[in-house]
Amino acid sequence: MSSDLLLEARGVSKSYSMSLSPRERFFEAVFGWTPDKPYHVVLENIDIEVRRGETLGIMGRNGAGKTTLLGILGNVIEPSSGSSITRYGRIAVLLAVGAGFNPQFTGRENAELFCSLMGLSSAETAARMGAIIAFAELDDYFDMPLRTYSSGMMARLGFACAIHVDADVIIIDETLAVGDASFRVRCYERIKHMQDNGQTFLLVSHSPNLIANFCTRTIVIEKGRKVFDGAPLDGLNVYKDIRENLAASKKSLPNGGTGSDLVAPKLRLENVRFNEVAGSDGVKRGILTCDLLSEATVPNPVVSFGIRNQEGIVICSYDSEHDVTQLKPMSTGGRTSLVFEFKNILLAGAYFISARVAERVGDVTLTLGTHHNIARFDVVGKGTNSGLVDLKAALTTATASHHDSAPEVAIR
Repeated sequence: MSSDLLLEARGVSKSYSMSLSPRERFFEAVFGWTPDKPYHVVLENIDIEVRRGETLGIMGRNGAGKTTLLGILGNVIEPSSGSSITRYGRIAVLLAVGAGFNPQFTGRENAELFCSLMGLSSAETAARMGAIIAFAELDDYFDMPLRTYSSGMMARLGFACAIHVDADVIIIDETLAVGDASFRVRCYERIKHMQDNGQTFLLVSHSPNLIANFCTRTIVIEKGRKVFDGAPLDGLNVYKDIRENLAASKKSLPNGGTGSDLVAPKLRLENVRFNEVAGSDGVKRGILTCDLLSEATVPNPVVSFGIRNQEGIVICSYDSEHDVTQLKPMSTGGRTSLVFEFKNILLAGAYFISARVAERVGDVTLTLGTHHNIARFDVVGKGTNSGLVDLKAALTTATASHHDSAPEVAIR
């Protein structure tokens, strides 16, 4: 066993009986009796390794099996027979909001219970209680029953407990989505700080920005099967295909999944070229040219372009549907030459352009296909500015004229 391996799962599967009879479910749960009923398969033969210091993001549509997988990995849900799971460290699990907490207990009592279940002694729990109280910021509610809490308050309590029990792996299943914005920012800052110190996380999220910013590896689950395991940017592309519900026959996804990439049934892009030219104002302009081909009559074609950085963060997106000059109707075999142009004020880094072709039907826009990373361009720079865009920020020594009309701002 590698010294940095914290969690190893082989052949993880989970299925539930479709029986609606309370008597049959009782005998199944207590005596292991298997009724002659069909089963609903939630997870099917999933292999996962989690190593120290990595942050693994898990994505998938609602009902794909993500929460069940986290519950099994966290030893909260029992897997079906044939599954092999080995845990090499302490694991803190935050599944549904309030899961594992007693609604009749106060916040303090639930925090003490959480620490006790994580193996902390009474003295260790008491030593951490002050930090838990400070991070949760529940004030008087901390000594009130959990049944009086909102979902956001329960999320505060759960996260505050999880980050103070010295867990080797922290599993979070979209718990932070219910918190207010200021608390989420504090949570994300704490996660970043803990990552810098080698903390291992398993995160479930539908947010591309969260996955791109925090995860070192991504797994995509679809219909109970692992269809992707690799770099976050590639995983986001796979998840986007699945989410847009593209036809399964277009292209196979990694490991036997289904989805699509470059082929669309009615519209497709060809002859993609990208170039940069110097503008009259001295700022470079990015110019992408391509041909839009129609395999059938499309009365209201739509083309979208998006620019992302190497972390998967969307820098800018354009949608012809909202443009004053919309694309004209296309007939079968039609071809339209397109030019997508933008002012390149981006800071140093690698950037990727993706495209989507769609059809407007009534008040619905139907996606016909996606073209991932059809162009890449790199921006090189050694200036003092960092971030995403070049705002020409500079620092100079102020003169009296700078203060003539500027209002005074109090620094707190």
